[in-house]
Amino acid sequence: MPKVSVVVPTFNAQEHIVETLQSLLRQDADFEILVLDDASTDSTLDLVRSLSDPRIRIFPLEQNQGRPANANRAFDLCRGEYIARIDHDDIAEPGRLSKQAGFLDAHPDVTVIGTQIRHFDEDDFLSEFPLDDASIKARFVIACAYIANPSTMFRREFVQRHGIRYDPNLDIVDDLGFWFDCMLCGARFANLPEALTRYRIHRGMTSLNLDRLALYKAKIRLYARILPAFFPRVTGHDVANLCMLHAHPLESGLDMNGALALHRSVGVAISEIDLRWGANPAQLEGGLLGLLHQASGQLDQIHPRSDEDKHQCNVAMWEGINARGIPWKSYQE
Repeated sequence: MPKVSVVVPTFNAQEHIVETLQSLLRQDADFEILVLDDASTDSTLDLVRSLSDPRIRIFPLEQNQGRPANANRAFDLCRGEYIARIDHDDIAEPGRLSKQAGFLDAHPDVTVIGTQIRHFDEDDFLSEFPLDDASIKARFVIACAYIANPSTMFRREFVQRHGIRYDPNLDIVDDLGFWFDCMLCGARFANLPEALTRYRIHRGMTSLNLDRLALYKAKIRLYARILPAFFPRVTGHDVANLCMLHAHPLESGLDMNGALALHRSVGVAISEIDLRWGANPAQLEGGLLGLLHQASGQLDQIHPRSDEDKHQCNVAMWEGINARGIPWKSYQE
C-alpha cells in the first residue's frame, strides 16, 4: 500500500488540472493520487486520463454533490497511512509529500501537518502561518491564517477512528469545521516553515466568488460550536452577538445599544478560557479583542461614537468580564 494518498477533488478543472497533477507526479514519495470528480461538464476527466499514470485513480460522479460531499468520498477510498490534500488548481512544490510524511513519522503526537503557501498567478504573497499547535488552534477564533487546507497532510487512521468528515451544511467554511472537529477529538496541529504549496489566485476561484450572506450564515452555524468550546461562560445570546464580529461589512443596523451588548459579550467570553484544547489563551483573547477593535472601527464609520460612548462600551466589556463575580485574570501572567 502507498504511504500517502493525495486527494484532489475536481470540478470543471480543465484549465489547471494537468499542471496540478504533474506537480504531484514529480514528488519523491510513495503515493497514490485520487481524483474525485464532481460531475465535471468540461474535459477535466479526459485530461486526467490522458496522463496514463497508474498512480492516478479516478472516481467520477454522475451528479454534482458539492465540494464537501465529494471530498468525503476519499476517506473510504484512500489506502495510504497519510492523506494529503491539494486543490485542483494549486501546485505542490518538490519534496512536499516526503517532507510532510517525514514530519509525521518523526512526530507521532502530531495529527495534521500543513505548510506555508505562496500565492501566484494574479497575486504574490507568502504566508506566515503559525508553526505550533497552540497558536494554530487560537487562530480558529478569527477564522484566518491558521492552516491552509490544500497544504495539509494528516493521519487517515485518526479521522476514520473518530468518523470525522467535512460538513456539507457548512459549505464555504467546511474546512475549518473539519479541523475544529479534529481538535475536539484530540488532534494536534503543526505547520512547516517552508512554502511547499503554491496557491493559485485567479478570478474563477471559489474564495473570490463567495456569496457573502451564505458565508456569514455558515460561520454562524460553525461559531455556535466553536465559541462555547473556547469560552465556556458565553450564553446563546452572547454567541449571537459575537457572531456579528464575522459579518462583512458590520451590520449597518447596529446602534449604540447593540454596541454595548457586543462589548459586554466579548467581556463574558474572555472572562474564562477553556484550556482543555491546548489553544494559546493569550492569543484567543487577543484574537477576539482584535475582531472587536476592527468591528468598532467599522461601527464608528456608520454611527460615530463620542468619547463618552466609547467609555460606556469599555465599561460594558468590564461588566461582562466581572458578570459572575469572578475577577478577570490576565492569561499572559
